[in-house]
Formats: sequence, C-alpha cells, structure tokens
Amino acid sequence: MRIDWKPLAAGVFLLALAYLVYLPGLSGAFLFDDFGNLPPMGDYGSITHAWQAWAWITSGFAGPTGRPISLASFLIDTRVWPASPEGFKHTNVIIHLINGVLLAGLSHALARGLGLDANRARWAAVLAAGFWLLHPFWVGTTLYIIQRMAMLAALFVFAGLWAFVHGRLQLAAGRVKSGYGWMSVGLALGTLLAVLSKENGALLPLLAWVIEAFVFDADNRALDRHGRGFIWWRRGFIYLPSAVLLAYMAYQLPMLFSNQTYGRNFTPFERLLTETRIVWGYLRELWLPGLHDGGLFNDDIRVSSSLFHPLSTLFATLGILGLIALAALTRMAKAPWLRAVGLALAFYLVGQLLESSWLPLELMFEHRNYLPAGLMFLPLAVFIVQKTRPPVRWPIWLSVGIFAVFALFTFKRADVWGKPFAQALSWAQQHPDSARAQSYLANFWEQTGNYPEAEHLLDAAFKKHPDDLLVLANRAFVACDMNEAPAGLKAALLNLAQHGNLAQNVTGYQFDTFLSRLQTDCTVFGDNFGMQLIDAALINPVVRDAAAEQRSLLHRRALFWLKADAAEKAFNDMKTALLLPGTDPGSRLLFAAELASANQPALALKLLDEVPSPLAHISGWSMPAINQRVLRAAGFFTDSEAHLRAQLAKDLAELTPTPHPNPSPTRGEGL
Repeated sequence: MRIDWKPLAAGVFLLALAYLVYLPGLSGAFLFDDFGNLPPMGDYGSITHAWQAWAWITSGFAGPTGRPISLASFLIDTRVWPASPEGFKHTNVIIHLINGVLLAGLSHALARGLGLDANRARWAAVLAAGFWLLHPFWVGTTLYIIQRMAMLAALFVFAGLWAFVHGRLQLAAGRVKSGYGWMSVGLALGTLLAVLSKENGALLPLLAWVIEAFVFDADNRALDRHGRGFIWWRRGFIYLPSAVLLAYMAYQLPMLFSNQTYGRNFTPFERLLTETRIVWGYLRELWLPGLHDGGLFNDDIRVSSSLFHPLSTLFATLGILGLIALAALTRMAKAPWLRAVGLALAFYLVGQLLESSWLPLELMFEHRNYLPAGLMFLPLAVFIVQKTRPPVRWPIWLSVGIFAVFALFTFKRADVWGKPFAQALSWAQQHPDSARAQSYLANFWEQTGNYPEAEHLLDAAFKKHPDDLLVLANRAFVACDMNEAPAGLKAALLNLAQHGNLAQNVTGYQFDTFLSRLQTDCTVFGDNFGMQLIDAALINPVVRDAAAEQRSLLHRRALFWLKADAAEKAFNDMKTALLLPGTDPGSRLLFAAELASANQPALALKLLDEVPSPLAHISGWSMPAINQRVLRAAGFFTDSEAHLRAQLAKDLAELTPTPHPNPSPTRGEGL
C-alpha cells in the first residue's frame, strides 16, 4: 500500500516550528512555585547515590501522591541545587513537542473512529495537533518549570487514550485479543502514571468514557456489536474508576453549601459560580488569542457572590448549560465534524471537573486548559479536510493562516517570558488591580535600587488592597532599604499579621523573609518589632490551624531569642515547634545546630534527647511516610546525628572547667 508522506512531513515541520518559536523563552527565570518545589533537590547534597535520588523523588508535597514521576523528571535537568533554569525550560519544551506527537496519534485514531478515510484522518491529525501545539495559550504552561507536572499528566493521559482508541478500533475490526490488550494497558497504566505525575490524571477513565459515548457507542448498541464480555470490561475499566472519581467529588459536595473559605477569599459556592465566567474566558483565549498572555496573577478577578452579582454570572452559567446541550445534540449527528464538536465540548468540560468546580483551589490558571483543550481543534481540523477538494483551496489557506498567527503570537509571548523584567512590566500593566502583579514588579524595582518607583507602586496597591499582607510585606522591604517607614505601616503590619492569610504560600514566604530581614539588617521598625509581629501571627486563627506555619513562626522567634541571649526561651520554642505534627527529620538537627552555634551545646543535646526523631516511629504508607522510610534506610540522619552529638559533647567538655585537686600541705606546715 502506497503511503502519502506529506502529512508526516507537515507534522515534522510543525514540530520544528514549535521548537523554534519557544527558544526565546528559555532565558527566563524561576518563578513562584518553582522556589517552593525545586530547592529540596539539594537537601542532601549533589545527587550521586540512589538513596539521594529516591529521597528527592519521594519528597513531594504538592498533592496527595507527592507526584513522584514529575519529581523524577527534574533529575534529567540537574542533580545539584542551585541550578540554571534554562535546562528545565528546555526539557519542558521537549515534553510539549512529545505531547503534540501523542495528540496527533490520538486525533488520527479518533478521526478514523469518526469515519474519515486513512489519508484524511492523517491530515486531520496533523491539523488538530498542530493547532494545539502552536497555540500561544501554552506558553505560560510550557515555560513555567513547575507546570511540568501538568504537562506530564497530560502526556500519560494522551498516551493512554491513544492506546484505548487504537484498541477500540482493533476490537471493531475483529481483532479481539489485541483490542482488549491495548485498551486495558492504555487505561490502567496511563491512569497510574498520570496520577503519579499530577492528580488530574485521574480524569483519564472519565475522558475515555466521553470518547466511548461520542465516537464508538453513540447509538448505544455496544452490546449488539461486541457482546456481554465487552460490557463487563467497560464496567471494570471505564465506569468503575470513573465512579470512584465521581464519588470523591460527591464526598466533597457538602463544602459547596458551607460558608467556610478554606483559606481563600471566597466560598466553594462562590468559586463554582465564578468558574462559569472564567471558563468562558478560557474559551475566548483558546479561539481568539492575543499577543500577550494573562500571566500568573489572577487575584484581581471579581468573585461571583450569586447568579446576579455580577449579572454576567447568569449568562455564563446559561452558556455552560448551552454547551452541554449542544454536545448532547451533536452526539447523534451524521457529519463527522459535528460529532467532533460534541466530543471536543464534552472532553473539555469533563477535563475541567477537578480544577474548575467547587474544590477550594486558586480561581484561575492557564495550565488548567492544557489537557482539557487537547481535542479542542479536532472539529475544525475534520471540517477543513472534508471541505478540501479540488479546486477548493480556501481551507488550506485558512490552516496556513492559523498556523502563522499562532506561531507569531507564541514567539512574541515566549520572548516576553525570556525577559523577566519585561514580563513583570507586562503583567503589572495587564493587571493594574492585582496586588500580586504590582508587588512582583515592585520587587524588580527594589532589586535595581529604584526604591521610589517601588514605593509608588506599593503605596498605590495598598490603597486598593489595605488587607493584603503581600503588599504590606513588600512595602516593608522597601522601608528597610530606604531606612524610612511611613506612618501607619507598623500598625498595619501588626493588624494583618494577626488577621491575614499567612497560610497562603506566597504571602507566608514573603512574611517569613521580612522577619528574616528584621533579624539581620532592618532596624527602621525598632528592635522588638520582629517579636511583636510573631506574637501577633501566632494568635492568628489561620496559623492556629496550620502546623507548618506555627512551626516556622516558633522557629523564627527562637532565633530572635538566641540573638537576645535568651537561650532557654529559644529552647522552649524550638521544642514546641518540633513536637508539632508533620515535622521533617532535618529540622530537629538544624535546631540543635543553631543552639550549638549560639554556644549552647548542653541545650542542643537536651533538645536531641527530649524530641524523638520522626524516623523513629513511621506509620502508614503515604508519600511522606515512604520518604521517611527511604531516609531511615539510608542512615543519613542517623549518621548526621551521631556526628552532631559527638561534636556537641566535645564542645560541652571544652566549656566545662576541669576540676583541679587541692594541693597537699607541704612538709613543715602546721595548722
């Protein structure tokens, strides 16, 4: 059989083009969650032994699984920390290209399932995957290093679905054993690997259900075609895991009717309402992209308090219901491109189930569309290949035009991502009401020594957001640099330390950094201001419910006590901090070493004696427990503690005066 190599050549060209347009973004910097997730790679020195690699791979805390596959992938880029961001970003680009190839394979199989002949299916696959691959919406996912987690989850979902659809086609062609093999392995292995990359990989069986319903069993006659054995297979491999996921969502349903905010500035019900508007914003960006991306700051989104506030919530909700109805109506359509419309809509909406519903996550991030939009352009691709018949040429030129626009916009966005200061300027201009965007730009002005500009930005942001601790902390940095604190700043900091959301990652990090400045080189707020801030924060209701934040604050206060020569108080705070749940084994040795550095070896030994190592009693098989077992088996902390104890004993001996016996009375001396 003669094979047309033109689709393959076109696909290779699009891959090369995608690689080239992303190159300007490789010179960008680490961002936000990169700093929270990647530095632990260096906790045990350069990774040169297997136990160090396993300690890193099992150290994840970003989700219930720890996302070990994603962490393992970072070892491709470096085995030491600190490291350059360029290698990480380059690997992300390669993963994006691989995802494009997998999506082409999946799209080809789906096009065949929709009834296209082999050649048209190849071209539909190239177009659908090419539109997705070059789309500028993915710049903020691909060049944001930590979003490799979302990209790898998508990789295994695309691969698993491709295997499933291929097996489904094999089954339809009468190759029963091959079909069941491909389908079973694709769904089981794909789901496992996807979930271990990021939790939304659990959507794979539900997405397979969507494909089954819209492509292979739209007429509900699977029993007649494949027999009862297939029905039981479908129940076990598609319906059952989907039911588990839906049961989890149902278990979380009561929070929808609570007034708790779960550390956010909105309730779950308000989030669900707001997401209807956000999803339409996603769809607008997918179909009408611009030169500039939305950035990582979306704290300026107006929260929907009801269906009518703002009124756009009602129209957005009705629109989502309309999309669901449209998908249902097109399921039985005869035209392949119309059935593809229903498939793409259902795939997208189901793909948003976890991250765009009522679960208390941040409101909006672009990367949440990376997987759900995988089939978004399949209907357009099928329509184009069906309309392309000599002498009709306009579909070809339409495709070329879309590729050209997408490539240009992606290049422009990647160029901005490669220039951190230009990126900060762009985000601040696009989000004038975002406290985070203004604070981020102010950090750049501060780093360049332009304190007046940073001061101006933060003062303006504080007027709009008087309850934002992030803005206040950054304003306090500038006050430290200028050695001049405006009136009211101290009182505002104390108030927000007591009432602000210190459990939020960025805010908590900035607050701790400010406390560090107060401990070292910032004197403009007075000698005891750091202690006052910590005392205020420790009675914050958010902190009282968060062991990690309590531990961080108690540790920071202990360091202040050591600086003030109050070693006993420092010891008490350190001991209290270490006895809180979730303490990592390294903190115990670190705190003891800090006491020793303050010339308190006796207290350091006492701390080691009175606080047992977390590795002494490990329960369960969660990822943190597995990590502790790896560390215990390696003996790293056991050896480190033995060395530290020996050094402390030596230091203590040097501090203890050696008793000398009284000299015997010399001969001839009388009493």
